[in-house]
Amino acid sequence: MKKVILFNFNGTITNTKFLAIDMYNEIAEKQGYKKISEEDVPYLSALSIRNRCKVLNLPLYKMPLVGLAIKRRYQQYIPNLKPVSGMKETLSLLKQEGYKIGFTTSNNQVVMNEFLTNHSINIFDYSHFSFSPLSKSKDICSFLKKYDLKKENVVYVGDELRDIKAAKKNGLFCIAVSWGFDSVELLNTGRADKVITQPKEIVDVLSRI
Repeated sequence: MKKVILFNFNGTITNTKFLAIDMYNEIAEKQGYKKISEEDVPYLSALSIRNRCKVLNLPLYKMPLVGLAIKRRYQQYIPNLKPVSGMKETLSLLKQEGYKIGFTTSNNQVVMNEFLTNHSINIFDYSHFSFSPLSKSKDICSFLKKYDLKKENVVYVGDELRDIKAAKKNGLFCIAVSWGFDSVELLNTGRADKVITQPKEIVDVLSRI
């Protein structure tokens, strides 16, 4: 049986990093948190979420609320974002080679349909929509149950350390991508099965497992 390839959407299929930073800065200006400059990004991307909060003077307990506020603010921009360079071709190749593909996201379903249609990649076999961007482990578990899939038949692709942790908690083979917010250095601490720098590498990794 060919593997099911499950993608985290934001940061993996499309790069939402700087959009999220813009939305965060709007909130930070009103709430008195430290704003993020472009020069801050490499340093922050190597820190854990807890340490990022310390640097930004953002109380950790407020992080979930800030995350939800960011998500709400950038929904209107999602349909016009572009897929990561090479991602569209990689998704098509995966389908051609007989893999089934799915995604998990906390984005609005209508917004997601617009994005997929706008970029002619409405080719996913599975989808899972959640309310919170902070419930990755539960989302993966729910996805497996929803589609009656065995963990050994699913490969997870994500861009954050918490993606790796969520995948590992659910017993999935995990591919981490370097083009999201978390640095390769930080991703390596999670011991993903493979860290890649280009979408086309996904196909190469799959051919070896």
